[in-house]
Amino acid sequence: MKLGDPGVLPNTWRGAIGKAHQRVNMVNYEKSEEILKYLKLNEDYNKNFELIDCYPGCGVWSRALHKHLEPKVHVMLESFDNYYSWNKDGYNRDLSASKVIQVDPYKWKVYNLLERYGAYKPEHVPFDQVNKSLLYTGQFTTAQGGQLLSQFITCIAYRNWIQKFGRIRMLLWVRDTAAFRAVATPEEPSRGKLSALVSLYADIDVVAASDANDFKRQDTKTGKFLERIPALRNAPIKFSVDDTFMKGPLVLLDVKPKEQREWESEISPHEMEYVLRNLFITPKMQLRTSINTLGAGAGEYFESRLGHLYNKTTHQLAPDEFVEIFQEFKVWPYKPEHLFDLGEDDLDSRTKRDVIQFL
Repeated sequence: MKLGDPGVLPNTWRGAIGKAHQRVNMVNYEKSEEILKYLKLNEDYNKNFELIDCYPGCGVWSRALHKHLEPKVHVMLESFDNYYSWNKDGYNRDLSASKVIQVDPYKWKVYNLLERYGAYKPEHVPFDQVNKSLLYTGQFTTAQGGQLLSQFITCIAYRNWIQKFGRIRMLLWVRDTAAFRAVATPEEPSRGKLSALVSLYADIDVVAASDANDFKRQDTKTGKFLERIPALRNAPIKFSVDDTFMKGPLVLLDVKPKEQREWESEISPHEMEYVLRNLFITPKMQLRTSINTLGAGAGEYFESRLGHLYNKTTHQLAPDEFVEIFQEFKVWPYKPEHLFDLGEDDLDSRTKRDVIQFL
């Protein structure tokens, strides 16, 4: 293989990676270019923007994105040794604007350190505007990818991580199961907290999907991912599993944070997250039952205020109905004093050193 040959990865390298990490990657360069032309990113992102690239893996999507948009800074965050070396010293070593940093982007405080030490310096814009000085992409296809997707959606509500700079668009590669969880509608019994968060805080499009997206769930019939998603805004680009490393199901989501609504200034993200987390403990139970997960006496207190929703199950609630619940919970005089336990710092002793070392 010649350096830079589009979409070609040597078999010897594939074998060296092994299957322990189970990270599906897009490896078809031409298909990546087709997807990027479909997205029309050039209309919003000129050469004067920064790109954060989480888990670039094989680097084919990263290379296509870099060549297509030519960012002034391209920060690649890769934790796995072989993937890191491949992007820094091999396939993508000729991308002059790239900074390949061997650090785990799953640790959310990594982003604060990267900003502090100047890895990227995007503009700050009000949240009523799309921030076109920064674009984020990530390949969340490991076992923890679904959790990472949920965290990045949640950060829109909290206005933290990259979303503190304004509304940052995110192009996220995920497994089919995670994609379905993100875009499931109230009519889908499998709907959970993630899709409720998405409906409240983001507009999300299924841009592209592989042809091996079968579900194996007890509460749904096995079927194709694309056939299970009602009312897609646009017809997604289809590609073969042969276009992926690991030959697994893969979906590209285009996530665009919504403008701030009036109710967001009234409701704290902690209250919102507490309500969603607790109600979705029992997603298939009627609200008259699941409302009791919010605290002692909730069922009786809210009946006069939310009784018109009591016959609906949690997964059937629409975004405006969740907002109604948030608003009533906020003024509940008996709501729990402490909504969450404080978590521990997720940074190990190496993280700060690694960020500084690779800049």
